[in-house]
Order: sequence, then C-alpha cells, then structure tokens
Amino acid sequence: MKNEKPKIKSWWSISILFFLGAIFGVLSSGIAAGFPTKPITLICIYDAGSSADLAVRPLADILYKELGQRVIVVNKVGGAGTLGITELSKAAPDGYTIGMLTFSPMAITPHLMKVGFKLDDFDYFGSWGEWVYGLVSSGKRPWKDVKDVIDYAKANPGKLKHGWASHANALPMLLLAEKENLDVKFIPTSGGGESESFLAGGHTDTDCRHPGVIKSFTEDMIRFLHPCGNRRWDLWGRSDRPTLMELGYDIDVRSFIGLGAPKGLPANVKKTLIDALRKAASDKLTKDIMFKLGFYPTWIEGTEYEKFIKEGYIKIGPLVEKLKK
Repeated sequence: MKNEKPKIKSWWSISILFFLGAIFGVLSSGIAAGFPTKPITLICIYDAGSSADLAVRPLADILYKELGQRVIVVNKVGGAGTLGITELSKAAPDGYTIGMLTFSPMAITPHLMKVGFKLDDFDYFGSWGEWVYGLVSSGKRPWKDVKDVIDYAKANPGKLKHGWASHANALPMLLLAEKENLDVKFIPTSGGGESESFLAGGHTDTDCRHPGVIKSFTEDMIRFLHPCGNRRWDLWGRSDRPTLMELGYDIDVRSFIGLGAPKGLPANVKKTLIDALRKAASDKLTKDIMFKLGFYPTWIEGTEYEKFIKEGYIKIGPLVEKLKK
C-alpha cells in the first residue's frame, strides 16, 4: 500500500497540471481572440505632409473601423526612412506597434549606409500601393526634357544639383549620370515636402518625384519631364511624356508602400492585422486617395511582399555598389 500512494499522488498532480494547462490555454486563446484591446501605434517613416504620411493616415482611420481600436500614426523620420524601421524592429511583437515597411529603405538603402535592422526582423502584412517616380526639374530652369538636363550637366560639371529624400529618388539620376558620364551634386533632404520646396524655390535643379507634383505645383514651379518607371503617366493626364526607357535608358525605378510589425507576432494577432489591412487596401476610399497622391493602388500579400523586398535587395545590391563613390 505504501508503494501505491505515490502513484495516486502523481496521477492526481498530473491531472491538475493538465486541467490548469487547459484552462490557461483557453484563457490565452480568449485574450488573443480579443485583440486589440487598446490603441495601436503605427510608425510612419517619412515626414508629416509627405505622400507616405498622407497615404497612411486615412488608412489608419479605416483600420480603426476594422479593428475597433484607434490606430495612432507617429512620424519617426531620418536615415532616408531607416530610422523608423529600426525603431519598429525593436518594439515588442505584440501587435500594438506596427509600421511602414517600404521598398527603398529596405532593398536599396542598406547597400549605401549602415542600418539598424535586418530584413528578417519583421512580419510582413502586405503592400497597398506602388510609388511611381518621374524626373522633374525646377520651373526656374528652362529645361524641357532630359536632353536639356544632360547638356547643362556636361557644360557645367558639378553644378547640377539633384535633390533626394530617399535613395529611390536618387537612383534614376545616379543611373543617368553613370550612363552619360555626368558630374552631379546630390542634395539630401529630410523628406518629400522639403525636396519639393527646394525644387520649387530653385535651390535644387532636379529631383525624382511622384505624380502628385502635377496637381500641387504649376509648371513654372516644378516641371515634369519623364517617367522613371515602365509606363507613361496616362492616369495623371501626361501620356505625352515618354519614359526614360523609351528614350533608350535602362532605368525602371519603382517602390512600394507596405506595413508590418516586429518578428514574432502571435499567429492570430498577425492574421487579424493582415485581414484588416487587406480590407482597408480594397476600400474604394483608400484606392481613390492613393491614386490622387500619385500611387498605383495595389495589393501584394505579406509573404509575396517579403519575397519581393528580399529579391529586390539581392538584385539591386551589385548595381548600387557599382554606383557608390
């Protein structure tokens, strides 16, 4: 009998542990199922008033309707977009801090400067818009096309000033300068708003900006010259301007705006956030806003978006290394 008591006690202990484990499992499931229970912070990696900022704020309002909790946008600006991404990578993976994961600072910038994150540091939700870029000049310059820009740069080595807020804004001119053997001075800015102010004021000569400049500025302030991507700007009423590719330059620069969170989200929290973003991205209001801001509205699922960024990083690396001075 003395040998039986420990067996009974052991069986009883195991049963209690099993029972308590089941209860905690149900409670944990219930807590996760109730996500979110408080406001969510969304990190915007570009400055207030930029196209990214203006795109993400109405999206946050729609996410609020889907999630039932406020989504508060905070701007973390610096490092060509990498400062905010770095901060996102260091947040707790609980779903209450999410942020922008965009192509340029993730696939291009790490080849040009040291960043505080790795591409594997995130759970990717998806992309809801494609940035398109166009070569533009200050309206204070007489240039009508890229030939005029090249002629000026060749006649005035080191005097052409090209502004850029992110490396995607600089890349088309870097490629053009390499092709035509131009000596161009690149002027970094804090964001798109400052870039456009510099350009309109004549403090820079050229930039690569989004279609929104067409409606925001008159031609005597900022003049659109050519698309830097794979298609003309028909949707914004400028089908008259050929792409740089059509003119014989191997230049096709585009970027994408997406959202994600620190790696390690609970599966159901991640699903809740992805489902909410997918619905918000398909909302007509979101698409209309994106179009007006100069984006092509789109949707790329998280796994595909992650693959796209990582493949872009590998592809762009050798090109950017070649262009570094």
